[in-house]
Parts: sequence; C-alpha cells; structure tokens
Amino acid sequence: MSIKEINILNGRVFPEPFRFYLLAVVVFVATLFTREWEALFFLTVPFLGITARRGTQFTSKGYRRYFSVFGFKFGNWESIFAGEQLVLIGLNMSSRFGSYGGLLATKEQKVWTLYIVDAKHRNKRDIGVSADKTVLIDKAAQITASTTLELVPFSPAISQQTRNRKRR
Repeated sequence: MSIKEINILNGRVFPEPFRFYLLAVVVFVATLFTREWEALFFLTVPFLGITARRGTQFTSKGYRRYFSVFGFKFGNWESIFAGEQLVLIGLNMSSRFGSYGGLLATKEQKVWTLYIVDAKHRNKRDIGVSADKTVLIDKAAQITASTTLELVPFSPAISQQTRNRKRR
C-alpha cells in the first residue's frame, strides 16, 4: 500500500544564485589556465549553492522539513501531535538594497507562511513559504485531507497574567 506524499517547495536557499554561477566560471577558467584538473573538484562548491533547496514533505504519519542538495533530501521526520493545527499568516517583507554611496532601492512584498502550531498557538514551525496565498491554501487542503491537521485562523491564547500586565 502506497502512502500519499505531499510536497511543499519553499524555493532556493540562496535566492540570488549569480555569485555561484560567477564562482563556477572562475573555477573553470582557472582550471583551464593552470591545467591542474584536480581543481575541477572545487566546482562542487558553486553547484551546491545553485542546487540547494528547502521544502516540507507530508505523509499521513508525519512530516519532515528538509534541506535538499543535488536532489538528496536531508531532514528528520517529525510526528503530528494531538491538538496541532495549521495556520496561514501573511508577513510584509521589506528589503533594502544599497551601496557605499547610499540607498539604491527598496523592495516590499507580502509573503505568506504556513505554520504548524500547538493548541495555544505559541509554538510555531514554518512548513511553507510562498508569495501566492492560493498555493498554500491548496497545499493546506491536501494536508487536511490526508492528516488530522486543520487550517484555522491565527488566534494566540493570551494568559490572564499577560492581560493584567497590558492594563497597567
């Protein structure tokens, strides 16, 4: 009997891979110039950076947040505990690009993150990141169909001690 597997791809670990392509060209040209063919081994370093990915795998028994290099997935399987739920939270991200002369550009975007949370919504573990909300809602529906997790709105439980502290 096969177990249905759901994959959430979180994208590249290094979203700007130009430095790795540049490093690969430098290593290759330097190897050709010096004719030391053993130096081609150093080409694995940029290819590690180019192929590095993150993601999450779900089965009916558990999930694993993995780090993938050359297609090999590394990560521990974790169990789904009773009372855990799925939560989708939108985060406004702002990135500033600059140089020594000053600020060149600012990039703002909304990134949606899918979390597994405990009953009080305090302990969050991110399992999916996307700029498109519908992609994560579809993945959450697939996860809900195959596991005991449910997609709920984010509402952390606030203790009475915290409420009293906020009133002061």
